[in-house]
Amino acid sequence: MNSSLKPGNPGSFTDWVIKESTPTWTKVCPQCLGHGGWNLQVDAYGSGKHFQTSCDICYGYGWIDPRRKCVEHDWVFVQNLGRCYNRYKCTKCGAVDDVDSGD
Repeated sequence: MNSSLKPGNPGSFTDWVIKESTPTWTKVCPQCLGHGGWNLQVDAYGSGKHFQTSCDICYGYGWIDPRRKCVEHDWVFVQNLGRCYNRYKCTKCGAVDDVDSGD
């Protein structure tokens, strides 16, 4: 079985084009390099049919807001707020996110 490609590996951007930036998102995504995603396996479903993923940093747009302080959050659990409601905090920028894992 083939191992998954990482962005920038040979073949990871085969058949992907660089997307156009938006008026506010003008900084190229550091993970997908403007493509919005990449191939995990080339020709996985036949010639020219690749197993792909979209980028979780830019949400598939290929670009991010240049004012964004933290490009890749490092979330750690902080506390349970009740039942399935949990608080997480980014160790890099201090952002806090409350998540309902019961949904």
